[in-house]
Formats: sequence, C-alpha cells, structure tokens
Amino acid sequence: MLKGLNKSVEKKIKKGTRLVNCLLPLHFKEPLTYIWPFRDRKPIKGARLLLPLRNRKIIGICWEETEESPLEVELKEVIDQLDDIPLFPEKLFDFLNWASNYYFYPIGKAVAEALPPEFISARKKAAQRIAEGSILPGRSKLRLPQWKDKDFDSFSREQEEAIEKISHSLRGQRFDPILLFGVTGSGKTAVYIEAAKRCLELGRNCLVMVPEISMTSQLAGRFRRHFENHIAIIHSGLTPAQRRDEWWRLRTGDAKIALGTRSSIFSPISNLGLIVVDEEHDPSYKQEERFRYNARDLALIRGKMEGATVVLGSGTPSIQSFFHAKKGKYKLIYMKERVPGATLPTVEIVDRRKEQKDKRKGKKKKKKFDLGWLSPELKTAIEKTLERKEQVLLFLNRRGFATFVFCPSCGHVFKCKSCDVTLSWHRRNKALIKKEEIKELERSSGILSCHYCGETFPALPTCPSCKGQAVRTEGFGTEKIAEEFLRYFPDATVARIDRDTLGRKREFDKILSAFRKGEIDCLVGTQMITKGHDFPNLTLVGIIWADMSLNLPEFNASERTFQLLSQVAGRAGRQEKKGQVILQTFMPDSYTIQFSMRHDFLGFFKKELELREKLKYPPFSRFVNVKLSGPNKSEVERYSGLIASRVRDFFLKKGIKETKILGPVICPKTKIKSRFRFQILLKGELKELRLACGIINELKEGILPSTIHLEIDVDPLNFI
Repeated sequence: MLKGLNKSVEKKIKKGTRLVNCLLPLHFKEPLTYIWPFRDRKPIKGARLLLPLRNRKIIGICWEETEESPLEVELKEVIDQLDDIPLFPEKLFDFLNWASNYYFYPIGKAVAEALPPEFISARKKAAQRIAEGSILPGRSKLRLPQWKDKDFDSFSREQEEAIEKISHSLRGQRFDPILLFGVTGSGKTAVYIEAAKRCLELGRNCLVMVPEISMTSQLAGRFRRHFENHIAIIHSGLTPAQRRDEWWRLRTGDAKIALGTRSSIFSPISNLGLIVVDEEHDPSYKQEERFRYNARDLALIRGKMEGATVVLGSGTPSIQSFFHAKKGKYKLIYMKERVPGATLPTVEIVDRRKEQKDKRKGKKKKKKFDLGWLSPELKTAIEKTLERKEQVLLFLNRRGFATFVFCPSCGHVFKCKSCDVTLSWHRRNKALIKKEEIKELERSSGILSCHYCGETFPALPTCPSCKGQAVRTEGFGTEKIAEEFLRYFPDATVARIDRDTLGRKREFDKILSAFRKGEIDCLVGTQMITKGHDFPNLTLVGIIWADMSLNLPEFNASERTFQLLSQVAGRAGRQEKKGQVILQTFMPDSYTIQFSMRHDFLGFFKKELELREKLKYPPFSRFVNVKLSGPNKSEVERYSGLIASRVRDFFLKKGIKETKILGPVICPKTKIKSRFRFQILLKGELKELRLACGIINELKEGILPSTIHLEIDVDPLNFI
C-alpha cells in the first residue's frame, strides 16, 4: 500500500492509517485523498467533511474509503465530519458519477451543483458558517398555491387507457420508458396525477419535472389538491433557505413527490418508482453553461438505474423521442383528442409579404397608429373577441421595447461593449400596463440592455459618435406590443409576461391568476406562456412573427419552430368555447408553417426525418460541440485549430473515417462577456466521439493557457 511514497509521506502515513477520498466543489478531475484521524467514528459515504486545502478550510463530501494513496503527495487530515447520515441515497451517487463521466464535467463540481446552495462550499466564510451549523435545512416554510379550479371528475377513454398502461408498468417495478403523445388539451396532467397516486399506493416515490419555473405554481397547486403536503418544490426561483428545506424534506422522506425544473433530476429521492418529464421536447431541459446536462436524457438514465417507469409527455414530441418510440425503444401512448367539450382551434395564416407589397405601392393609407406588427386580420379578430367578452393572447418570442437603437445620421448602432450584440431598449419592466400610464411611458428614456451579459446602460438621447439628436429605434418586443395594444383598444386591460417580469414572482403569479379569472383581456408574452397554462376564456391566439426562429443557424430550427407554434396555438379553446389562431408570417409556404396550421405532427415528423437522414443529423448521428473562448481572438483561433488538427490526426491513425470534425469556426455571436468564441463540431457515432473528447480533455490540461476556457457540450442544442 505504501510503496513508492517519498520519505516525508512515509513519516506522515503509518501502517493501518485509514484514508478517504473526498469530493471538493472545485475543478479537480479526481477526488482528493485525506487521512481519517477518528478512531471512534467511521467515515460516512455522502456526509459533509470539513477539510484543509492549502491555507484555508473548505466543505467537501466523503466519497469512499480507500487503501490507495497518491504518490509523492503529503496527505492532510480530515478536520471534522459534519453529518450523521449521507446527503444522498446510495443509487444517486452512481447516477451522479455516470452524469459526470458522460458530460465530461468534474465529479466534485457535479455534486456541488446537485446540492442546494451552501450545503458545501469552497469559500472561506461560507465554509465557516456551514461548519458552525448556522446554515441548516428546515428553517423556512414554502407555501404551495391552492388550486381552486376543478379537475376533471371523470376520465376520457384515452385517459383511462393511458393510466392503465402506465399503471401496468408501475406494477412491474422495472425500467420502462413511455412516450405519452397527447395533443394540447388532451388532459395529460390528469394522467400524471393519477399515475402518481398509483405509484404511491405501491409504496414508491415520484419525480415530476417541468421545463419552466413559471409552470410550477399551477402544477403544484393541482398536485396539492390530491397529495396535500407530500410535495416538495425544487427550482432556482426559490430562496436558498427554501431550496435547502425542500431538498431536506425529500431526503428525510417527509415529502414523497418532487416537483421542479431540470435541477430536480438530482433530487435525493429514495425508492423512486415514477419519473414524469412534462413537455419533454422543451430545450429548457438542457443546461447551457457549466454542467451541460440534459435533464430529459438523464431522467431515462436515472429511471434505468432505479428500476422506475419514465413517462415523457408532450403534445409535440422531440424528433429524437418520437423516433425511438417508432423504433420500439419506448412504449408509445397516443392521446389524439382533447378532453370532452373541447376541440383544436382553427388556424388562419396571414401572409405579411402581400401587406408589405401593398404598403410599398401606396395602396394603403397610413393610419393614426401604423403598427407594423398588427395585420388587419388580427386586428379584426381581436375586436370581435373583445366584443364577446373573451380573452386574447399575443405571442412574440422577443422581449423589450425595441430590438436595437441607431443613429440615422452617421449609422452608429448602439452595441454592448462586452458582447458582439446590439442593445435592446427597455422602457419599463412592469407586467400590468394601464392606459393612463402611456403618456408617462413615452417620456421615459428607459435603459439599453444586453440580453447576453445582462449589462444595462442609460438610453442616451444623442448619438455618442456624431452627437446627432435624431436617434431612432427599430423592431419591437413584448413591451412595445403590450403598450401599443392599448392604443388600438383603450378600453381593454393588458398584461405582459416574459423574463423581465418573471423576476417578480408574486406579481407573475398574480397576473396569471387574474388572467385565468378573466380580469385581464389580453396577455402578451414570450415562450413562457406557450406551454402548460390553461385559461378557460382564452379563445384567440395571435402569433405576431411565426417564422422568427425558423432560419436560425441550428439543425433543429424547424423542429423548435413547429413545437413553439403548436404549443402556443394549443392555448386557445381548451374548454367549450371554440378557439382561433391568427398566424402572421413572411414564409407561408414553409413546410413547418403549413404542418403547424394543420396540427399535423406526424406529417412534420416524416418530412423532417427525411431531411435529417440525408444530412446525417440526429437521430441518425450524435453531436459534440467543443467551445473555446478567450480575451485574445487570434490566440483562441490558433488553439482551436491546433486541437481540431490533433483530433483529425488521431482519427487518421486509427482509421476512423465516419466521424466528421467540422471547424473550427467563429461562433455566430462572436464575443460574449469580453471573450471571443470559436467552436469545433464533432459528428458521428457516440463511441468515436467519446474517444475524441478524451483526447481533447488531455490537450486541455496539457497545452491550453489559463486564459483560454474550453467546454465540451455533449448532445448540444444551441450553436449560437
């Protein structure tokens, strides 16, 4: 055991000395080994330890007891063990280890991100507070909303069939992946609730995931009606104390059901029997920084490790999931009809090309309020809807008031100093807008905001380049739509929901509740309002710019657009009243737009799959995106080229021809947060891609200077 150690270490470690490997919340590739000095206590795998590191103390996790000591290293002693029980169930350790290896992320950092804030820490002051016991779970209480609307007292035939199939899988108590493909409004949530009941009756616990924080309140309220206080909420919108408390309720078994966003996949639930991934297609399940995991994919892995039934639910399944279901890898449950009394809305396409041609030819007179986002067809539909005392939802996946500000005299465009993007103009981040406030808003200069780094700047009345006074704005976002809606419809009430208003959670929930009760006539919002919400009096959905995301430089742009349009269209007419959708587009002939209009997912899937097979895009291959960034553009470009060249040489020697190394190329958004970015895309089979990632990791440690950051993104969804 002690062979190869130097003299200083031999003096430190005596025969029979117990050693433990510890995980630290730092970028170490492997656990660090420490001496266990306590004779009267055993090390507890998963307990927190107070550890010395250089000249400070930090909080780590006991990973395992070991007999092997690293060579040429003088070991230090554990200072104290802080817990009497492990923080994680045993199976969750294996799951975290798998996720760390698959996504090429240090295990210590992965465990740190799986835990609530300040459970472990490398910061000196936080470590001291944790060690002293001043940061403890169980000191705050989270009040769940009470859902007052009635759930369906009886199930439709399709719902009953879905519940029975899921129940059969639950009784088998083995891994069983199921794709629940139910059109919007078919009653999938009621199926989830009944499945959770059956799971608890079998003595097992549940995990229910949603893609957005905004969806948790409504779903938690509905679950609370059936499960009272056996629910724990897990998402980043809670306070640190609330997150610690909810997490601890799951660990101790006080709560039987975890409900949350993507981070809830790491919830410390024992005896897991059911995992539900609602809106499984949503890209929000993919984390785009640091630990770049996909919670939907990890749900399948955790279900396999725990012997649990995994239900992936969606009205517009991802191409990948539906492909696996068609191949028999997942069981497919299809719910084709809405709940009794509701039908899918009619969809009308408005070709905005013709309108623009007419404007250029002067066929239309300029009106008092010439709103570029409002077509005559949508205006008429809104008027009729408001006359019937029904509600309107306007969707635009762009926040802010104007998309950019420029000087017409010299052409200067206001850009972020740290990022290669234009600044958006924001006038007021308030959800509810009143007509008497419009004049005041017009006098407000507002701020210029970067949507990438978050920096804000005062909106200057003059051009900083030529000092011109005629600074202008172009484009529109949700803020402008909401304000100008009141110009045409001054007797209506309007509210706005996007990321700018989400920060005020109480106001956010208040707005949703008011709209659900019919106290607000029109709701304007981004993709946050496209899924999961049920508004009984909403009969008109206006899609302002349907093709905005269609031509993004990403392989899945058509898929995302189809899902987004179908989901937002599905908000209309979910109960007895007939729904209508007005879809404004400059690309009416696109197959994505056409299939969206017909609610034809199967037709879209067939067309999209044909195109992907020709190009060998997922699911016919796998992607890994390697991103490098640094303050010096030429240096980042040089090292990116060197890494790509080394990987090509490795594949050439191994005779691997099918795997493609594309790039390096500069990212579409060249500079973010003062760092220039290049990317290398690897396309091929997973086995060869992982070989390449191993080589890249070695190069990262061996040749890259500290100024250049390299991140490996396995199964990427975002290439911008």
